[in-house]
Amino acid sequence: MDEDDLVLLITVVVEAADEQQARAACDALINRAGAQIVDARDCSDEEPGCWAVVITRPSTEKATHNVAAALARAVRTFVRGLGEGFSAPRVACEPPTAWTVLDEPELINGLVPGAERVLVEVWAGDDPFGATTLRDNSPSKPS
Repeated sequence: MDEDDLVLLITVVVEAADEQQARAACDALINRAGAQIVDARDCSDEEPGCWAVVITRPSTEKATHNVAAALARAVRTFVRGLGEGFSAPRVACEPPTAWTVLDEPELINGLVPGAERVLVEVWAGDDPFGATTLRDNSPSKPS
């Protein structure tokens, strides 16, 4: 990735019985966004049957001059591209990232059945969590 590239990280909080069901619930969103799953985590310690699925894809926006503007524009463009009813959201920006939370279950359930909320993040350059590669879900190893 070039330093002016932006990457989208979308975290979907979805009600599911297991990881396979959580991933399958995100299929329509993945297809619509042209994205890929990089992580799926059980977050049922907060709420029973709760899973967080993280998907990613490169943004078409570039951070050439004003990074903050490009970040915010990338978030808004992605959200508006989700379909009718998804308007330009309020975006928080703290370069190298910008984000918004979609928390209207009746709206996002059309894309992801059982979804409660969606966090849309955009990172300048490469995201610090390495979303461009699959994450290692194994327990931490001592260094």
